[in-house]
Amino acid sequence: MIKTSQTRTQSPSENPEKVERLVPNEGKLLPVCYRCTQVPKRGLYDGFRVQGIFFCSDCQQELFTAEPDSPEYQEFLFLIKGIFY
Repeated sequence: MIKTSQTRTQSPSENPEKVERLVPNEGKLLPVCYRCTQVPKRGLYDGFRVQGIFFCSDCQQELFTAEPDSPEYQEFLFLIKGIFY
């Protein structure tokens, strides 16, 4: 059973914007998607990372199939630009 998400504690030297959120699950820590805030079904292998930020495979599929002028594509563009800048 998956419990609600919580932010892992960070040391002062870590950049708070790049800390990956983790969720406990049967003794394992699983990533939470940066966009949809869901735990991926297959854990770490169910998505991709950009600068330490995790995106699930469902959001990845939406990104790759979105039209450049669509609101979904613009949302992804905004999120990814926020990671790099």
